[in-house]
Amino acid sequence: MSGIAAPDYDFASLSPYDFEVFVRDLLSAQDRLVYSTFRVGADGGIDLKAVSDEGWVVAQCKHTPSADRGSVLRAARKEAGRAAGMGFVPVRYVFVTSADLTPASERETREALSGVAGTVEVHGRGWLNAVLALHPEVERRHFKLWISSTQAVRAMMQDGVFLRGESRIQRIERNYLRFVHHEACEVARFTLEQHGCVLLSGAPGAGKTTIAEYLLLLWWHRGFRVIVDPRTVDQWWAWLEDDTPTVFFFDDVWGQTHHQDHGSRHHETDMSEFIESIVERQTGSTTAKVLIMTSRVQVLQETVRLSDASRRAMDRLAHCHVTVERLPYDIRGRMLFNHVHLAITDPQARRDLAASSWWQQVVGHRNYSPRLVELVVRRNRARSAQELIDDLDEALENPFEIWGTSFRALPLVDQQLLLTLSLMDSQLAPWQEVVQRLGGIPLSDSHVDAALERLDGSWITKGFHAGNRILALADPSQRDFLIRYLSVSPGAMTAIIKNAVSVDDLITVCRRGEAIELENNLRLFSSGEDLFRSVLDMCARELLARLRELWDLYPCDAADLAGGSIREVTSLVEALTLIVRFHGDRYKAAGAALPGGWFAGAMSRVALLVDSVGMTSIEPLAELVTELAAAVEDATPLWPARHPLTGAISEIRAVIDYTWCRHEPRIARHQDTSYETDLAGALVRYADSLAGLGLGPTIDTYSPADVDAYLAHHLEDYDPNEVAEQIDSIEDVVGWNFADTRERLAPLLDTDEEPALSPPGRTPTALPRPTSIVAPPADPHASLAALFRSLGTP
Repeated sequence: MSGIAAPDYDFASLSPYDFEVFVRDLLSAQDRLVYSTFRVGADGGIDLKAVSDEGWVVAQCKHTPSADRGSVLRAARKEAGRAAGMGFVPVRYVFVTSADLTPASERETREALSGVAGTVEVHGRGWLNAVLALHPEVERRHFKLWISSTQAVRAMMQDGVFLRGESRIQRIERNYLRFVHHEACEVARFTLEQHGCVLLSGAPGAGKTTIAEYLLLLWWHRGFRVIVDPRTVDQWWAWLEDDTPTVFFFDDVWGQTHHQDHGSRHHETDMSEFIESIVERQTGSTTAKVLIMTSRVQVLQETVRLSDASRRAMDRLAHCHVTVERLPYDIRGRMLFNHVHLAITDPQARRDLAASSWWQQVVGHRNYSPRLVELVVRRNRARSAQELIDDLDEALENPFEIWGTSFRALPLVDQQLLLTLSLMDSQLAPWQEVVQRLGGIPLSDSHVDAALERLDGSWITKGFHAGNRILALADPSQRDFLIRYLSVSPGAMTAIIKNAVSVDDLITVCRRGEAIELENNLRLFSSGEDLFRSVLDMCARELLARLRELWDLYPCDAADLAGGSIREVTSLVEALTLIVRFHGDRYKAAGAALPGGWFAGAMSRVALLVDSVGMTSIEPLAELVTELAAAVEDATPLWPARHPLTGAISEIRAVIDYTWCRHEPRIARHQDTSYETDLAGALVRYADSLAGLGLGPTIDTYSPADVDAYLAHHLEDYDPNEVAEQIDSIEDVVGWNFADTRERLAPLLDTDEEPALSPPGRTPTALPRPTSIVAPPADPHASLAALFRSLGTP
């Protein structure tokens, strides 16, 4: 959609403060002066102030779109009386109203203000639109002018691809009128324009998604197709390669509340490759493909720590990372005002809210967040101002309980459905998969449909993707509440465990019990801030028994593996090593010890499956060995020599040695001359694990010199900080000095390290601010007090 050439706005979509800021920016652009907000109270007579070569210029803003001639005249006479309190005579006085003026009413208004300044100007709606046409940059910045909940947002949905569909549109429609522009918005816009990519990180509810949606609106207004939360990786690349200018948006790109809660094993790798492709396309001053992402700080830190692919992606995003921190006091206050101004329509409630300073406690509260304010005001059914104030106070004191009353009033099936959904894919979950995990409750399709009907719009959103009905929680804060509810509810957690239908279901639960401060996240119930630690202590017997039961349901022979997929075998082994690790941490709990007979049978099954799968590449073998090694490398340093799982670890070591020695020669003979390049790639990925196990290429049918020729190619895109260490590990495994590789990579090894990505939470480098963006008033309390007093104005 192109910019509007001849605007004809009534400005009704702007709040009084929005109108004042809009006039400030428009006058600054038109007069080439810097107007600043200068509201000193109800009797100050000044909204905007600038200094010119001749002296002071004062502007007064009256946002009364439907005012008639008499109302405008009365307002002008009132301002003329206030002008005496300014303490000086400006050289120019500008009276700006959003009312539609006739030539006669404009003249009468100017006469009412005569004597206020050397020059008096009166401007109404027609003048504002005419001047706005000369300054499209002001129009773009104030998107509330050109967006309409009934037109523009719907047009954006039709033009783009919204895979969260109606819920995303409803959110934008609900929030755009409440939006407050602030510095982080400009930093994000500048970053996206300069680099074609921006990652917004911050605490829950800090306003990351709101800023991202603001950027979406700006880029859509520039003619870009909008793609929101695309789920199918193939579609990402199809949209990336076509000729349509596109803005991609991934909200909570690595998960809402925990690393890997997006439901895909390979999401980090896919996302890393996509980010690199976007970054590589940024050439010149414009780009046709741009990327917006958001992530909670904790999830971002965890992802970077646990995923090599994500760590490399973050290296590429060093200049694209914008931290959304605690908002300034005046911005928080204006956000609160916008929500209250639009939500509270009862005249008496508005007068009561205008008569006290209740807002100061809300704005200054340690738990203030834009999302919390939005949720409380939106759900409030207050019949009085005091009820709204009490609701805000209660929510701020205990923000996670904002959903508690509503949740506890729900039927059991509704509660279990929501708790199950909270542990599933944060991007959207197929309806059938959610229902499969409600096995402990007598259900029928009609019962589930009734539950969905009760929850729709308040707790969940529904949609369709690839022909399937899909579900999602309506707000991330609901997911926070549900996860915390599970963490103190052994009964609810036991139901989740018993109704799990795959090992992956319980791996998700177990990983929420890992201590986030541990470097390698090795143990399930270690001390620290791990959210599920205590509740899983109480459910250890049920959890570990169910893990073994579900592992036994994996395919048991080559025929069940659909032709012998090495990926299936690797997944089986990965799950087994995690089960060993979890048993090892809880072996002292009653009934939680790893049964020796079960484990011996499991290892025999693994060996038979490996033999039945035809491996024709060293890569899957190295991956399989690495998965088997995980239980050895991760668990052994933590356990004493006489730990009850010592025997199990020995059996895993034996299977590793058997697997490698039996299959590596076969692969080498099968691959012939292509073996060296395949081996080079595997060594880059798995050298550390192989070195730790004392394994390496043991046959004499390959040439280390040929491996040397291929190795540099695989290391070119590796993290420069780790290349030298990685080459050392590879040389230890092979027993060969890769001189050719070192020579080829010498420039990379010798180049000084580029500035590293600032850790999440650190303020990014300051960016230039447009001249029309001015500092907030020195006394935000006075400015906000006048704003909230305006609630009582009819």
